[in-house]
Amino acid sequence: MKDAPIILLAPSEDKAPGGTPARLAETPAQRWVRERLVALAKKNDPEVLRKVFDVKELALAKARAEALALGGVVPVLPALARYTGVAFQALDAATLPPETWAQVFVLSNLRGLVRGDEPVPPYKLKAGAIPGLRAHWREALPAQLAAIPAGPLWELLPGDGADLLKSWVRPRHTVEIFDARGRAISHFSKKYRGLVARWILAHRQGDPRKVLKGRISGCQWAGADENDRGGLALRLLVES
Repeated sequence: MKDAPIILLAPSEDKAPGGTPARLAETPAQRWVRERLVALAKKNDPEVLRKVFDVKELALAKARAEALALGGVVPVLPALARYTGVAFQALDAATLPPETWAQVFVLSNLRGLVRGDEPVPPYKLKAGAIPGLRAHWREALPAQLAAIPAGPLWELLPGDGADLLKSWVRPRHTVEIFDARGRAISHFSKKYRGLVARWILAHRQGDPRKVLKGRISGCQWAGADENDRGGLALRLLVES
């Protein structure tokens, strides 16, 4: 669909297992990350691995095995099937039209900007685990961002993800989430970003004036102001 709304989401720590075996194509920027992650996994230093994967002892061996496998054929799933955290549960992409998956882009520590229907392997990787990782993606992302198609753009990211896009000049809309008393919600905001993304995709509507007229379960819209990204910041109040 021409000028369909585009959604930017953060990845989730929770990921679905399994997938179809494949060898991932990669850009030089993606190879830079993969090679460093594999090298860290090969060292098998428990202290280093705990920092890299941020998992408890029982899951450490699994996360290391996933990292080591990245050098060859790996099981892959589309990004919107791989990520299963709170925002993606609320998005519930499996019940949306398949063509909408290509309207979602996820900021992955491993792969950079990943379209919702693009293959992603199982992996664990914290942003601070590889020295220079955030600076690497800050430099490499502009080329990936430039390939995002035209259409109203919604940046539904937490602060650390949005920080990577500070130098990006393309206008985009944002959503600020508050509780019934008007206090900003951060910890539980993932669910509501997912619900907003779902409404936009299900209704094929990215015009913020029309989004403000939409109904998000358990919430109400409370107006909008200009944001510092050349678009509008919509205010969403969680009713309970």
